[in-house]
Amino acid sequence: MDTDRSLNAQATPPRVAREAAGRMRVLVCEDERVQQKILEQYLGELDIRFRIVGSGEEAVAAVQAEDFDLILMDRVLPGIDGLAATRRIRQVLQKQAKWTPLVLLTSLAGGADVIDGLQAGADDYLTKPVSFELFRAKLQVFIRLSLQERLLRDKSEALTRYRDQAEREKDFGIHVLDAMTRRAELRDPELQVWQRAADQLSGDLIAFRKTPDARYLLLADAMGHGLSAAFATILAADLFYAMTAKRLPIVDIAVELNRKLATVVPPGYMVSGVLVRAGASGMQVINVGMPAVALLRGDQRVHEFKSINLPFAV
Repeated sequence: MDTDRSLNAQATPPRVAREAAGRMRVLVCEDERVQQKILEQYLGELDIRFRIVGSGEEAVAAVQAEDFDLILMDRVLPGIDGLAATRRIRQVLQKQAKWTPLVLLTSLAGGADVIDGLQAGADDYLTKPVSFELFRAKLQVFIRLSLQERLLRDKSEALTRYRDQAEREKDFGIHVLDAMTRRAELRDPELQVWQRAADQLSGDLIAFRKTPDARYLLLADAMGHGLSAAFATILAADLFYAMTAKRLPIVDIAVELNRKLATVVPPGYMVSGVLVRAGASGMQVINVGMPAVALLRGDQRVHEFKSINLPFAV
């Protein structure tokens, strides 16, 4: 027998968290018609939706196809018995990353029978005949447990969706950051770079431009981490490449970087940086808020360029 319905009580049903119970769905695995009728009446009086199946195989198939908040399992069944069905149901739920409370209903009340049932995966044990008061009290417990499990599952799914969305946005940001900061330019044989970012989306920037008469370099460190710092980095790189393509003096580049960043980024944010222009006529260095930059000849420190300016956007 396979039926799916809800019976409404003629009188006012007992108080069992009516709203919570009304959202529950119970799978009943019972082959005896008399016991089916008793459980129909009990569940109907509690306003709980239910489905009844008559064998262990049907119960396993139902759990594979549908979502239940509680399973009531008879011990003695045609085909596979209740213990075997319980073990298979636990395997199904484990693959589905779910926990559903399962209660064995049986006339076998010996200590060894109870132990066998719990070891098979049952969460509780009710001995037939079951009084309505005991049945209702047990269901109150499992209503609370099931609702808590569903709440945790919903939150876990929400966190998983949030994490997946964040990962997609991060991948998008990394792609844009690579393209906009032109990291491919750093493969120039004249340039030796060692960089280990703390985050794939960070405010660290190395930008390089080679022109017929000069080499331009920008080292920058935007305040913060993640997308906010990466945005400032992208803006600084875009301005650097646009202005060095016009072979502008680095003083003009520094002034424009400061003006644009101060206009765009929120108050309190800043970008430290070092601008370098090296050509046949010599080298120019502007340090804004970075540690001292050393000019080396071999192993000898020839000169240090210390910061005498505030960072960009301050």
